Amino acid sequence: MIRQPSTDPVQDTFPPKKKKKRGCCFGCSMILVLILVLILGTIGYYVYQSWPKISAVEKEYNEIPDYNQK
Repeated sequence: MIRQPSTDPVQDTFPPKKKKKRGCCFGCSMILVLILVLILGTIGYYVYQSWPKISAVEKEYNEIPDYNQK
């Protein structure tokens, strides 16, 4: 049995739409974004760790006024 071409005029005027491929550009950009996030996260972590930490006791001691100073 041989198929006849479609006689529907609406279907004939619009060719089927092709899906746009994401391809390598999408994958490469996602890898670059992940590398950037990892680098910035690592830098931020080490900067935060390098800040001097004040213990709770030292913080409270610094808040007490010094009565011995004249």
